[in-house]
Amino acid sequence: MRLLLPAALLIAATPLAAQDLQPVDPLPEGALAILSETEAPEFVLGWQGDLDGDGDADLLAQGAYTAGDGGNAAVLRQMVLRRDGESWTIWQEFVAPDGIKSARLDTTAAGRELVLTLFSYQPDDPHCCPSGSSEMRLPLK
Repeated sequence: MRLLLPAALLIAATPLAAQDLQPVDPLPEGALAILSETEAPEFVLGWQGDLDGDGDADLLAQGAYTAGDGGNAAVLRQMVLRRDGESWTIWQEFVAPDGIKSARLDTTAAGRELVLTLFSYQPDDPHCCPSGSSEMRLPLK
C-alpha cells in the first residue's frame, strides 16, 4: 500500500510526449508590443510551440531591459503568450533571473508543463557569462 502513492506520482510525472520549442526570430509584432508596454527591451528571445493543444503556435518570450544603474546589467522578464488568431495574450509570467537557454513541452498524465533549461552561474563565473545550467518546470494551467 505504501508503494502505491509514490508509484502513482511517478506515473503522473512521466512524460507521455515531449516537444522541443523552436527558436523564433523576429518575434511577432503583437508579442513584441506586449514585451514593450512599459519599456522597450534591449533584446528579445522567443521559442514557439503548441503549448495549449489548440493547434496554434504559442510563444515563450524573454525580454532584457536595462537595469538603470549605468552598468551592463539587465533585468529579464519572461512570459508565456497564448495565440488567439492574430493577437496574443499573456498566459503566465514567471521569473528566471539568469535567463533561458532552451525549452521543451512535456505532456504527462497530470497535464502539460514547460521544461526550461536555464543559464546558471557557477562560483567562479564572471558576471557576464554563466557557464552552468539548471532545469525549471513550469506547469501550464
